[in-house]
Amino acid sequence: MNPAQSYTDDERRHFLRYTRTAQWPMLQRFPIDDDGHLGLLAGMLASRPDTIGSMIRAMHEQTRATAARMLADDQHRSAVAALPFRAGDRIVAVGDSITADRLGWFELLAASVGPDAATLVNLGVSGDTTADVLERFDTLETAGPSHVLLMIGTNDARFHGRDRPYRMATVAETERNLRALTDLITRQLGATITVITPPAVDQDRIDAYFGDAPVHWTAEAVAEVADVVRKTAPDAIDLHEATRTGQPAGFLESDGVHPTPAGHRFILRRLLHHLGSSR
Repeated sequence: MNPAQSYTDDERRHFLRYTRTAQWPMLQRFPIDDDGHLGLLAGMLASRPDTIGSMIRAMHEQTRATAARMLADDQHRSAVAALPFRAGDRIVAVGDSITADRLGWFELLAASVGPDAATLVNLGVSGDTTADVLERFDTLETAGPSHVLLMIGTNDARFHGRDRPYRMATVAETERNLRALTDLITRQLGATITVITPPAVDQDRIDAYFGDAPVHWTAEAVAEVADVVRKTAPDAIDLHEATRTGQPAGFLESDGVHPTPAGHRFILRRLLHHLGSSR
C-alpha cells in the first residue's frame, strides 16, 4: 500500500476549486448527503471534513463578494436585470471544469441573479467531453431545466500519450455529440439552449506547464472545436473568437487552459450581453 499522499493547502484549494463530487454522475444517480461529500473530499485530500468545508465556504464567499462588487456597477446591474430569466425558471449550466469552477462565470451569474429569481444549477464536471455530457443526459433531465447554458469541447481537444498522443474526440465525433445534445435538450426536454464556444487557449503556457506530461492541449485543436460549435449552433456565443483576438490581460491561469477569476468576469459579461440582446 502506498503511503498517504500529503498536500499543501494551496493544492487542496486548487483541487476543490474544480471538483464538485455532488455533480459526478454516479453520485447524482446514487446521492449521498453533504457530510458524505465532505468526507469523500477530505479522504481524497488527506484532510479533515471541517477543513474542506471551510475552504469551500471561503471560495463561495469570495464569489459572492466579487458578484457584489460587480453589481455596484450600473452597467452590470442593468445587464443582470435584462436577463430573460423569471421566477420559476431553472437555468442549468452544463460543461467541464471551466463551468464547474467554484470561482467561475456561472457561480458569479448565480450570485448576481440572487436567490429570489430563477433557480440556477451548476452541472459542470471537470474533465468532461461532449461524449461525457451525452452519457449523463439523465442527470440533466432530472435537473428539469427550462434553459440550458452549454459550454463544452475543450476536453474533446485534449490529447493523451507522449510520442503518439491520441485526441479524446475527433471533429466528427464532437459534431455528432453536439447535434445530439442540442436535439435532446430542445426536443425531449423542451428547454431553450444557449451554446458557448470554449475559450481560446495559450499554447506557450500549455507547453511550459504540462511539459512532457501525458496530457496536453493544442490551440489548433481547440480552434477546431470552436469551429464545430459555430457550425452546429450558428447563434452560439463565440467566446473563442473574443478571447483569441481580444483576450484581456490575465485571462488565463498559468496552465494556459483555465480562465482566472478575471477571465470568468469577462466570460460573464459576454454572456450577459448576448442573453440581454436576445430578449
